[in-house]
Amino acid sequence: MNVLTTVAGCALVALALADAVITSLSMVTGTGPVGGRTARGVWRALLALQARVPRGTRLLEWSGTLTLLATFLTWTALLWAGWWLVFASHDEAVVTSVTAVPAGGWARVYFTGYTVFTLGTGDYVPGTTWAQVATTVASLSGLFLVTLSITYLVQVVQAVVHKRVLAEQIHALGRDAAAVIAGGWTGDGFSSMFNQHLVSLTAPLLRMGEQHLAYPVVHYFHSASLHKAPAPAVAVLDDTLLLLCAGAAPGARPDPAATGPLLSAMDQVLDTLRGQFFSRAEHERPAPPLSVLRQAGVPVVGEERYAAGVREHARRRRSVRGFLYSDGWRDDRGDRG
Repeated sequence: MNVLTTVAGCALVALALADAVITSLSMVTGTGPVGGRTARGVWRALLALQARVPRGTRLLEWSGTLTLLATFLTWTALLWAGWWLVFASHDEAVVTSVTAVPAGGWARVYFTGYTVFTLGTGDYVPGTTWAQVATTVASLSGLFLVTLSITYLVQVVQAVVHKRVLAEQIHALGRDAAAVIAGGWTGDGFSSMFNQHLVSLTAPLLRMGEQHLAYPVVHYFHSASLHKAPAPAVAVLDDTLLLLCAGAAPGARPDPAATGPLLSAMDQVLDTLRGQFFSRAEHERPAPPLSVLRQAGVPVVGEERYAAGVREHARRRRSVRGFLYSDGWRDDRGDRG
């Protein structure tokens, strides 16, 4: 028996299973060392290709699917290669079922594949006692990986649906900050229903952040539709909150019990995503002008006071721009990178 080959094979098996467990079940790190690098590599490659293809090509729409597929194939390849090395470490580890002749190299690859995926065709069998034990463990590991992958896929799909529903919920209030504010202003103040809409966004926004942390591959599911993309939706919401909290006159602002938690939730989500998915942009996004409020009939503060308020929110607006860039958008008006 070649001990070094056996150890190398066991190491690959352990790496595949550990990476799958960390990626699928960890609520702290989000991805394993292999899965994370695979996902980032696929996303960066697609971003680079998107920049070189004709405008309007929806290449990034396939990013999430391709990332998931690449991750699953990587786990499969590691597990397959690892058990193949184990079964290749001894001449009599795999033999033909009829003549008991030691199997060749490709035959061991075939035996490893149908063992890991529990096909059980029986053309080849383990030839030693330890190989019989290894065959059982290999089948168990393959079943475990397939089950874990399916469970992970279901959770990812649910998280992707949630983030797109959140984007649609925000855009349903208005396509931009001007439309959102105009829809909520009654002429005397912001309606109670408008405050309720703001309150209703807090929990889904926090949930989206936690889902990105638990299932990082969710970030790579890009929507070509502006109204289903969370990054542009967050940008619209940020513009709206900036105008309401820094631009509107104090007596005309919505209930702080509605805007305060929503602002805190946005800061928390951006802090959760920043570092793992994006970095703050060098410059903050341009602030919407006070004329947006004036056109809606909302009383406003002075220009200097508004400028000071904008500066107070500069860090968050740099994060929002970084979030937009990381999702393949150049801005929130529908331009993609």
